[in-house]
Amino acid sequence: MRSSIAISELFTSLQGEGLDLGAPSFFIRISGCSIGCKYCDTKYSWKKGKLWDIDSLVKEVLKSKIPEVIVTGGEPVEEKNLSILIKRLSDLETVRKITLETCGHIFRDDLKYPKLKIVLSPKPPTMGVDFPTETLEKFLTTYEQVYIKFAAYDQKDLEVIKEFAYKNKNLIRAPIVIQPLEVPFEDYSYTSKRIFELVISDRKFINDFEIKIIPQIHKLIGLK
Repeated sequence: MRSSIAISELFTSLQGEGLDLGAPSFFIRISGCSIGCKYCDTKYSWKKGKLWDIDSLVKEVLKSKIPEVIVTGGEPVEEKNLSILIKRLSDLETVRKITLETCGHIFRDDLKYPKLKIVLSPKPPTMGVDFPTETLEKFLTTYEQVYIKFAAYDQKDLEVIKEFAYKNKNLIRAPIVIQPLEVPFEDYSYTSKRIFELVISDRKFINDFEIKIIPQIHKLIGLK
């Protein structure tokens, strides 16, 4: 019996956020999420999507002729067949890099593949969910190719980020990305400017860590 995964959508775009900003990428958006973030920008992906067998997903990746694949959600770590998909993608000669985007609430240790990079995107208090400190620490301890991309809307969010960063300074190996959080009641460019001002005002923080403030560029230029 073939392994299958419920998919919300497949599409081609640029990587609009984080350290790989601007890279042409093929996106696999896995459906389903139990976290329930208040201002999630892909709530449509919470519903169960179309079932795809993994062979067919691999064919779509090959057909795209794009060397970078992003597996996102929803919350892809909740998908039981995720490890099978990652392995199949990692085995493809034409795939250069696989990026897995997760909020870090659910830990898995079965994703150790050579081309995989894990991006942890924990949601701040503004999103109305608990901050997943323990599972983030497990990811950082278990995987080498991993970095954190913190979303932030206000000073309260930044204080949670700083507390985690200082507590786990020995585990953080890559630059810390701070991503302004898009909310429906404020213009995103305004939020981005305000987060920059809040971060840059804390000279100790930006000297103690390598910080990169990176807005979601696809939101600013109108891409998916």
